[in-house]
Amino acid sequence: MKYKCEMIRDLLPLYVDHVCSQASADAVEEHIRECNACAALLGEMSAADPILDQEIFAERSRVLDTQAKFFKRRSALAGSIIGGLFALPILICLIVNLASGAGLSWFFIVLAAMFIPVSLILVPLLVPENKFLWTLGSFTTSLMLLLAVCSIYSHSTWFMIAAPATLFGLCMIFMPFVVRTKPVAKIVGNHKVLAVVAVDMLTLLIMMSMIAIYTLF
Repeated sequence: MKYKCEMIRDLLPLYVDHVCSQASADAVEEHIRECNACAALLGEMSAADPILDQEIFAERSRVLDTQAKFFKRRSALAGSIIGGLFALPILICLIVNLASGAGLSWFFIVLAAMFIPVSLILVPLLVPENKFLWTLGSFTTSLMLLLAVCSIYSHSTWFMIAAPATLFGLCMIFMPFVVRTKPVAKIVGNHKVLAVVAVDMLTLLIMMSMIAIYTLF
C-alpha cells in the first residue's frame, strides 16, 4: 500500500467532515480501496457521525432553552423590582393628594408621567421580541396620554396641536429605524424610503390641518 494506515486514520476525521484537501481525500480513497481495516473504520465513523451531530444539536438546544428561561426569569424579576419602584412614588402622590384635600387633581398627571419611564425601561425587559417597536409604541402612547391629561386638567384644547406635532417629530426621527425592523421591513419590502416619506408627509398633513382648525375655531 502506498500510504500507511496511521496516516490515513489521522485523515479520516477530516475526510468524514469534508474539510481535508482534495489531495488528502484522494489519498484516503485510494488507501481504503486496498485496506479493509481502514475502510471498516471509515464506515463506523460515517455511521456514528449523524448520531453525534444529533446529540450535539439536542444538547445545544437544551443549553439554549435553559439560558433563555434563566434570562427570562431574571428579566421578570428585574421588571417586578423596577415596577415596584415606579409604583412607590405613585402611591405617595396618591396619599399626599388625598391628605391635602386636593382630591385627585394632579395625581393623574403624575400617574400618566410615570408611564413614560415604564415604557422605556420595563417594556424592553418584558417583551421577548421586536423590543424596539414595542418600546417606541408604548413610549408614544404614554407621551400622548400625558399630553392629553395635562390638556384636560389645564382646561385647554392645545392637545389637538401638541399631539400631531409630537407625532410628526417622532416619525421624522424614528421612521428610518422602524422600516428596518423585521416585521415592518417584511411589509414594505424594497420601498423603505417611500414608506418613510409617506408617513412623514401624512403626519405633517395632519399637523397642519389641526393647526388650521385650531386657528379658525
